[in-house]
Amino acid sequence: MSNSKSYDEYVLGLYDAMLKDIVSRCPGLRTECERDYKRLLSAINQMGLPFVLEVLPAFGKHLDQCLANGLLTPSHLAHFRPYNRRVAIPRLFKGLLLRVFDVNGVLRSDPDVQSIRDVRQLSLAFKRFRVNCPEPKVWKQIDEFFKTDSEVIVGSLNWDFGDFDSDGVRDLQFGDHVPSESDSVLPLFGGSESTTSNIHPDAAAAIQFTADAICAELGGFNPFDWKSRHGPGAVADLRTGEYKYSFPTWPSKLDASFPIADFAFANYGEWADAEASGMFDGRFLDHEPPARLLAVPKTFSGPRLICSEPTSGQWCQQIIRDFLMRRVRDTSFSSAIRFDSQDRNQDLALAASLHESHSTIDLSSASDRISCWVVERLFRLRPELLECMYSVRTRSVTQSIDRKSPQTSRLRKFSTMGSALTFPVQTYLFTTLVVGTILATRGWDHSFRSIRRAAREVRVFGDDLIVPIDCHDNVVDTLTHFRLKVNSAKTFRNGKFRESCGVEAYDGNDITKVSFLSVPLVSKPASVLSCIDTHNNLLSAGWYATAIHVKKTVDRLKRYSFRWVDQKSGLIGWHSLFGESNHHLRRRWNEELQRVEVRTCCPTSGPGRTPSDRGSMLLQYFTEAMYPPVSREIRLGVAALKSPLKLRWRWVPV
Repeated sequence: MSNSKSYDEYVLGLYDAMLKDIVSRCPGLRTECERDYKRLLSAINQMGLPFVLEVLPAFGKHLDQCLANGLLTPSHLAHFRPYNRRVAIPRLFKGLLLRVFDVNGVLRSDPDVQSIRDVRQLSLAFKRFRVNCPEPKVWKQIDEFFKTDSEVIVGSLNWDFGDFDSDGVRDLQFGDHVPSESDSVLPLFGGSESTTSNIHPDAAAAIQFTADAICAELGGFNPFDWKSRHGPGAVADLRTGEYKYSFPTWPSKLDASFPIADFAFANYGEWADAEASGMFDGRFLDHEPPARLLAVPKTFSGPRLICSEPTSGQWCQQIIRDFLMRRVRDTSFSSAIRFDSQDRNQDLALAASLHESHSTIDLSSASDRISCWVVERLFRLRPELLECMYSVRTRSVTQSIDRKSPQTSRLRKFSTMGSALTFPVQTYLFTTLVVGTILATRGWDHSFRSIRRAAREVRVFGDDLIVPIDCHDNVVDTLTHFRLKVNSAKTFRNGKFRESCGVEAYDGNDITKVSFLSVPLVSKPASVLSCIDTHNNLLSAGWYATAIHVKKTVDRLKRYSFRWVDQKSGLIGWHSLFGESNHHLRRRWNEELQRVEVRTCCPTSGPGRTPSDRGSMLLQYFTEAMYPPVSREIRLGVAALKSPLKLRWRWVPV
């Protein structure tokens, strides 16, 4: 399946299977489902995959807003014209939509939740399908990246040139005048000029009190007390597969807060040997490498832009990240923030869809809009933390994707999507803004007790926010005031639809879609594993015929064979609901281990071995020994970046 025709056939086969599943649940919809298949066939023949990848997801988004507003309005999308001039219901999916809305588009008093789930599945199934988007859309995203960065508030402190002087940072406050986009020369420490916006008059003071209170609970930051690590992602100053523990650079800016002798070597002896060899001469300390902009496939409408950080910067960012993510448990935000789980956000989103007690807020390009200006005021009581953040912050970015956009640019945002600091810092920031706004809106006193009380009603995970419904408008005003952008298409206050952290809910029911990510290809083993995950998700959601179709598509490759496994086993394979056996696989008795084994395909990925010195391997050992769940077997001298995934035949226990 390497050409567009094969992709079309795969997509149509899945739609045929999904419509059969719908008919099996509701036989009365057989005629309408047959018509829907013909309409889908016609639309795909006319528009190709863009209909499935852009038009249908656009209707799915439109439907979510219509559910929230209680009225189905014309979407004005191709192939979605009303079946009658006097009604709002489109021809496509008419049978299902009439079980949710009346002919005038008004939401029924008892809408069929299963029909809502079915329409959303049909509309949004291929929203995240992994195909390369056209180059003009990539260029547009890059242009938007630089435009967004130019709109970010300039910091009050000197984040760009010279020394970072944090003296007087305590004089900064969220109530300072927010500079306009045209301001190029700014006072060093805020100012008394008040902002002109519709932010709640008491919000700035409440937000600042909340920020200061959390800083007090965080305690002082000493980088020697926290641990670092390397992630599996790419870095800006090393080629793919190169050994990350042999740092190519260690800028002087970084060395000021994270001395190279303490953080880049396993002990002082190794550092002394490196210094004697002349390793630190020239560009090692003087050169500050930029981040590198990368376009990662996201949707057909555009890629996700992330930045690979310099190796040494990313290494030390993890130290601050470790501090922020561990210490939150001992602060008043502990009930609002859970870095290691999205479950509480998902549970509250389900409850809010039933009781309409909370709204869900989504932010557009949240990480690209966080300014040094707000970070200064967020952590003003911890100047030592701000100085370390300055040391690890990457100040410029380079890109070679779009020739018309800047090849190298100085960054105004605090951090990029790719920095280890972005996720924890934005979570702290958004929680502070929300909790402070709640205090102001409800007139609560400025106390730790009030912060804890407000935090119990809030959930924040990155840029996914859940806030009390009575504070929604003021929270949106606050976010907008600090130059953040609320995504209205994915923000829900009215009605019974909510969306947060991957869960989509209506009236207390989970109506989350199952996404199809790729066509199974022999040349791309990851696509085969993706199809196995999709098959298992479809079974759990009750799409049995569709799951069977996905499995048959993989089986037709005649290259791989996987075992049936129990849903709760955690093993890779087809989930079994009906007691399927593994008789299709070869069996043997392993005398050494005294067990029955079957021969099946298993994913493997061996990290590439690269030349490394003894000192770097010693640092790797001391680092990875601290994270046994991640690194059960430490392979010294091996690059952290994994090699491409492969599927190999292995003997495994039944």
